[in-house]
Amino acid sequence: MSQKVRIGDKLVEKGYISREQLERALKLQNGTGKRIGEILIEQGIITPELLTSVLTELLDIENISLTRSNINPDVIKLIPENICRRYKIFPFKIEGNKLLMAMADPQDRQAIQDAKRISGLDIIPYIATMGQVNQAIEIFYSNADLDKALKEYSDSGVLKEESILEDDINSAPIVRLVHNILETAVRMKASDIHIERDGDFMRIRFRIDGILSEYMKMNSRPYKAVINRVKIMAGINISEKRLPQDGRIFLNVDNRSIDYRVSTMPTSKDEKVVMRVLDRTTFMVSKEKLGLNKKNIQIYDELLENPYGLILVVGPTGSGKTTTLYAMLNQLNSIEKNILTIEDPVEYELDGINQSQINYKAGLDFASALRAFLRQDPDIIMVGEIRDLDTAQIGIRAALTGHLVLSTLHSNTAVSSISRLLDMKVDSFLITSALTGVVSQRLVRKVCENCKTSYLAEAGEKKALNYPLDKELILYKGSGCDKCNYTGYKGRTGVYEILKITKSVKDLINRDAKEEDIQKKAEELGMETMRKNATIKVINGETTIEEMLRVTFITD
Repeated sequence: MSQKVRIGDKLVEKGYISREQLERALKLQNGTGKRIGEILIEQGIITPELLTSVLTELLDIENISLTRSNINPDVIKLIPENICRRYKIFPFKIEGNKLLMAMADPQDRQAIQDAKRISGLDIIPYIATMGQVNQAIEIFYSNADLDKALKEYSDSGVLKEESILEDDINSAPIVRLVHNILETAVRMKASDIHIERDGDFMRIRFRIDGILSEYMKMNSRPYKAVINRVKIMAGINISEKRLPQDGRIFLNVDNRSIDYRVSTMPTSKDEKVVMRVLDRTTFMVSKEKLGLNKKNIQIYDELLENPYGLILVVGPTGSGKTTTLYAMLNQLNSIEKNILTIEDPVEYELDGINQSQINYKAGLDFASALRAFLRQDPDIIMVGEIRDLDTAQIGIRAALTGHLVLSTLHSNTAVSSISRLLDMKVDSFLITSALTGVVSQRLVRKVCENCKTSYLAEAGEKKALNYPLDKELILYKGSGCDKCNYTGYKGRTGVYEILKITKSVKDLINRDAKEEDIQKKAEELGMETMRKNATIKVINGETTIEEMLRVTFITD
């Protein structure tokens, strides 16, 4: 009997899977070259952690959690990246003449033999989940490639930056350096990349979970070559340094199609480049994954069930408005509906939906696109943003003539979006006739689940949360670990307030009531404010009080 079956038998013996599930997995395994544990994980029958636990017991091999603290970066040079990827192995430490190696499958004798032959050391296998091994490979081999590219550039004797030539721009070290920056940003889940000059240094910064932090700082010698390489990849004129320019780069990173929106800006120090990183796999999320609670999901669904009307999603830049709009479109999408969008730019291509992109040079703006849409027999229209009176009026007209219109607006709260439309000179009777609801949102960082710790809230924190001072309150924060880059946070979730335009709210708008009066009435009718929504997430341990205070207003 093979060792693969023995692992399956152990899982059956312990009651983790049934004999029938094992037999089905064995049939699926035939001809795939995959391990039985891998098949069971793919089927969702067991977790990677459970498999690791069973292997540890079955083989009497120590389990290892791969973190920066127990990985020696120099050791990875002993085993090439392609070998590590092939066998799902990761060397992390040397002890004497022994190489300690994490393995997703420590029974893989071929992997051990090849690692021993290549490294010249005896192999001591440790068990780690496949996810941990893959993550370690992505992070540490990417950093090693980056260091190698920088060293190659330094050793190549490239001409001084004042005389950067095309050969230097396309030189292998520069190409590798730029590619590694772009790929590392994706693997670290950065939303933006900043490349800028600061005196004698070139600084690379990544925005991760909404916070901008320094990723790398180096001598400025390759700066012009790096900037020009990015320009070439983005189809931007490298000789134009006096004006801002825009372009796009498409790369395949880890079998994901990544779109980088490149923007150059002349500054007093030198040209600065900012790239927006758009991972198309992250746009398609369900309403539950947006961070909506049950109460807000019910209101959200009610708004989308309306056959016509205007729904606005509001918030500042980077608050997740586009993701929410795409989630709405995904929910509404069906073969019976003609859905048209005008966007600036199209960030994700949706099957079954007709998407158009703004082209100001050709005269296609939001307003002109909306006019054309009305002749396209639409059921649902999505407008990327309402920026002016013309767009607002056409959008409202569409909503009043039997179409469901979705759009975004820059305003701080749900109620202030009404004032924003009035400031654009939209008549109040048109607003109350067309507007059915407003979704206002922000993004807060989530507490890292890997290093999450609890503590007793202090009096000031209870006061900020409007929590009784005489009652004990347990809050949560991240202590910092390798998985969250020692920030205590990993990932983001939305905080929301959703305003339904009820008859009472319409009456106040038509009477030119103050924002405070409309806000008060909305809360009386059950609207959960963004501050209240964020407070619940803090008390539930999803985020921290610092994040709540960072993104919500004290007046909420």
